[in-house]
Amino acid sequence: MNRAKAVVLPLLNQIGYSLGSLAFTLLERLIILYAVFYFLPPKELGLPNLISEKTYFGVITIAGVALLLGRVLDGLADPVIATLSDNSRSPLGRRKVFLLYSGLPLALTTFLIFTPPHPGHESIANGVWLAMLMGLFYIAFTAYVNPFLALMSELGHTTKLRINISTFMALFGLIGMVLITVLFPQITTALVNGGMATRQAYQVTVGGFAIISCLLLYLVTLFFDEKKHCLPSKPPEIGMIQSFIKTLSVRPFRIFLCGEVFLQFAMNIVTLGLMYYAVVIFRRDEGYMSVLAGITIGVALLSFPLVNIVAKKIGKKKVIMSGLLILAAATGMIYPLSFNMTPLAHIVALGMIGLSGLPLAILSILINPTIGDLARADQARTGESREAMFFGARAIPLKLTIALAGVTFTYLLSAFGKDVANPFGVQLSILVVAIASVAGLIAFSFYPEKEVQKWLE
Repeated sequence: MNRAKAVVLPLLNQIGYSLGSLAFTLLERLIILYAVFYFLPPKELGLPNLISEKTYFGVITIAGVALLLGRVLDGLADPVIATLSDNSRSPLGRRKVFLLYSGLPLALTTFLIFTPPHPGHESIANGVWLAMLMGLFYIAFTAYVNPFLALMSELGHTTKLRINISTFMALFGLIGMVLITVLFPQITTALVNGGMATRQAYQVTVGGFAIISCLLLYLVTLFFDEKKHCLPSKPPEIGMIQSFIKTLSVRPFRIFLCGEVFLQFAMNIVTLGLMYYAVVIFRRDEGYMSVLAGITIGVALLSFPLVNIVAKKIGKKKVIMSGLLILAAATGMIYPLSFNMTPLAHIVALGMIGLSGLPLAILSILINPTIGDLARADQARTGESREAMFFGARAIPLKLTIALAGVTFTYLLSAFGKDVANPFGVQLSILVVAIASVAGLIAFSFYPEKEVQKWLE
């Protein structure tokens, strides 16, 4: 196949392909938002812990170890899956075959995480179950998401098309976040009000979302044909280590990865803390998380057209840096307000929560197409199609960073407090987000966007 024969993916197919973002966002957000909360609920809910919140060696907790194990396995699996996918010659397509095999395990492990062997009391077995299932979940997650993201680079024949596809992906990703942060609590609350036990309500609702997500994961595969819609590819036919080293040798990629490390650390602290912010900082019930998420995501959705247009005009780098600056300013203001949440402070804090929706839109839309640009630029330079490895090579440092965010967050809760009577751990997590955002802003300032665009041209 040559470039002239690569058919541009029609608009409807772009949307259908992007539904994958909705599916795996639903599953991952279920884990990130509710797994720790499910096993270590605030005392105000009157539920027993399912795992110990004791701190070992000063910083280690069972929940932190489970999150760390999952992310470590995720990071180790990414380059392996990337190499297998880049080198694949499956008649089904070198990306599609992985989507078909991993969809069911991904949905199933999500549900199983919420079915510990001892659902009514604290147990070591529950901790082992959480760690084991988190590991299996993230391996399945990698097997689906890495080839899926690599496809974006191949289906996107131009920078503008990659931004458009990524905008649809970000839109569905935010819809997934709305469903998990707004609709999920409403469903569980309704089930509890109807007489169902709280944890059973969580299990039923997670099961329903897992089934819907599984159907979407497979529906996605009907909207593209790699032989028809993808750019010409030349499998590298090299081993994982060599491909990994080649990818990391690309200087703009290393600089971008450095900035993304700080970004992902900040965003995952926010995600892990959202339920706690509703209960501990704003002193409302857990359903108030729907309000916080609704405000943030609403602003993000309204910002989508603006981000799409501005990024095409002035470049992705400036827009990403602006998003980090806004996130640092917003969280930097919420932190002091959290110590005296008066009615006026409450309103100002909600305003800052809303302001955070703009960087959420920016970062949701522009991170993946920037990596796609790097992958296509490298192919233009070398002639090798290693798109999956560009998404896979970032996995080890990135997933370790995300795991570090989980370890940091659970340590802050255990060491400094997670309840209304002792909220300092939750408050400190907000300050950590502001600091990480500033660090990310500095790192992204060194990204040589013009150099990458020259390679693409």
